[in-house]
Amino acid sequence: MFEDLVSKVLPALLGRYVSFQKDQLTINIWNQEIILVDVELILEAFDYLQLPFALKKGRIGKLSVRIPWKTLGWGAIIIAIEDVFICACPREDSEWSSDSLDKRELDGKLAKLKAIELAKISRRITDNQTGQSLLSYILAKILDNIQVSIRNVHITYADNYKDQGNFMFGLEFSSLSIQTDPKKQSFAMSLMVMSRQDEVNKTVEISNVGIYCHHLDEQQGSCDTGGLTETNFSFSHELAHPRDAYLLNPFNVTIFVLANKAGKLDGAPRYNITVELTALILSIDEIQIQQILNLCDYFSICALRTKYGRYRPSQSSLSKRHKGWQRMWWHYAQRSVLADVRRELRKTSWNYLGQRLDCRRKYVNFYRMKLELLQKGQLVSEDILQELENMDREGDIDDILNYRTIAEQKLQEALVKSTKDNFSSPGSPRIDDQSAGAGQGWLKWLSRGMLGAGGTADTSSFADVSDDIIKDIYEGTEFHPISSAENHLTKENHYSLFVRLSFSEILVSITSRQVLHTYITGTSTLYCCRHSITNYNKF
Repeated sequence: MFEDLVSKVLPALLGRYVSFQKDQLTINIWNQEIILVDVELILEAFDYLQLPFALKKGRIGKLSVRIPWKTLGWGAIIIAIEDVFICACPREDSEWSSDSLDKRELDGKLAKLKAIELAKISRRITDNQTGQSLLSYILAKILDNIQVSIRNVHITYADNYKDQGNFMFGLEFSSLSIQTDPKKQSFAMSLMVMSRQDEVNKTVEISNVGIYCHHLDEQQGSCDTGGLTETNFSFSHELAHPRDAYLLNPFNVTIFVLANKAGKLDGAPRYNITVELTALILSIDEIQIQQILNLCDYFSICALRTKYGRYRPSQSSLSKRHKGWQRMWWHYAQRSVLADVRRELRKTSWNYLGQRLDCRRKYVNFYRMKLELLQKGQLVSEDILQELENMDREGDIDDILNYRTIAEQKLQEALVKSTKDNFSSPGSPRIDDQSAGAGQGWLKWLSRGMLGAGGTADTSSFADVSDDIIKDIYEGTEFHPISSAENHLTKENHYSLFVRLSFSEILVSITSRQVLHTYITGTSTLYCCRHSITNYNKF
């Protein structure tokens, strides 16, 4: 029964990013562990990143999550990921079509809107010192209870150049671990005050991080990685590429993170990060420099194709001189230039201003209706959601954010006016704070904040949340706020982040394969001459 429940919940949480079947899922109740084996990444889920290259393959060999159900408050949540392989290649011409570009732009726009709304609720929580302390405490609590282990990660990018052959860039590391500092943890356990610690000490260790660039065999295509895509692929560096292909030789990184989850900082930074790196050895030759420049040129071209690719002749390249190719490419350049000109001229036309006013009025009304329904705990109709989605698709992201802010302000003004009218009316009943806040749980308050509702820009307290709900949040997270009299933070002694970076050694070497080849050839010739003379003396 429990396995059936988890098998239904996991697709809702991970189904957007990974594809797996029920037989790939293993649930061990006694070990409190959930395991997924050999899952494929859903590459379309990453379109919102608007990457200049295409993800052709992504695989995770093993994903396990161990959750201590009985000791969830102080036990560590262990997340382990093994054998991660991602292959990227240049986008094909079909991926630069108008439909593909519009889809990636829409996904990126919606992702930015969600990120901005999340940042908005975060700012509203941190408007006062209590909210700021609570947010930092929750983040530190999550950081303290989660341990992450990632092993065998290999990310490759392969490209094909007709005059230079196939080349592959790669990033790899053997392990990445995020865990509580064992020295600090043992000290806290010995004092039996682990739950009262005001500091969270985390150690991030990354082993054998390397970046390489090397030439592929002639029989391999630009996206054919041979044995790299097999399920039994070995992540040893020698099998993947030669040792002399490294741009940045494998090195180790150790990061110490100290997070202060107390409300009172006493002049100390909230986050103290120390990064220690072993010897950095950079080596490069003229062929690798040429490939890096080619890669930079490709990224520059991708930026232009993202903007003008919809006007490019389909299934046509400059190398193929079809009949009338001059006219097609001239029209391509003409339409690209005129698109920018018309876009700027359209912003100054009266028709555009009228359409923008209508769109603003329409969006503000629909968004306000949505917020009012959410505030009352009612479902939002499909018509309202569809209208907002269509306007989000067509509108500019800055305009959308402006419209949402206007809708929030109007809703807040209406709520304030309604509250004043209720209190000013002689025969009107008083609103019971507890009954008004009983139906507004903190999860609803959080979701409303993510949608842009609740509170104004100068909020001095948790808007729309009763004291009982705030008390429940404090008790559930074991957070004990300090009084404002004890916390006198000024701009002079408040630091949010402190970073220190240390290197043991940095070595840079630039070589030439042509000179090295000449040197080796000359040495071999000299050796052959000496060998011939020696044989002659013997006779």
